[in-house]
Amino acid sequence: MYDHQEHNDELKELLEKGFESIDEDIDESTPSLQWFEQLVEDKQVELKARFKRDLTIFLLLACCILTVLTLTLFQMPILFLLLQVTIFVGASIFAGITYKKKVKRI
Repeated sequence: MYDHQEHNDELKELLEKGFESIDEDIDESTPSLQWFEQLVEDKQVELKARFKRDLTIFLLLACCILTVLTLTLFQMPILFLLLQVTIFVGASIFAGITYKKKVKRI
């Protein structure tokens, strides 16, 4: 029993020395408040720019899609119906494949 306790004490001492050397190597200084404020400001500017770009792309695509659908609806109703059926079938197939993959993972 005595040897076991002595062994534990030696192990604890070795671990403490190892952790002390790690603690000495780690730089504990924290950046200044201005650095954090600048980081947050830069991220906000980046997010606003990305949002504006994504919104512009979304609106342009929506306008193009609505224009094509409107033209096909009024100019060629048969093509419009064919397009609607094709989109419905494609979406159904995609949903089925996605559901099967999700079920296989579970």
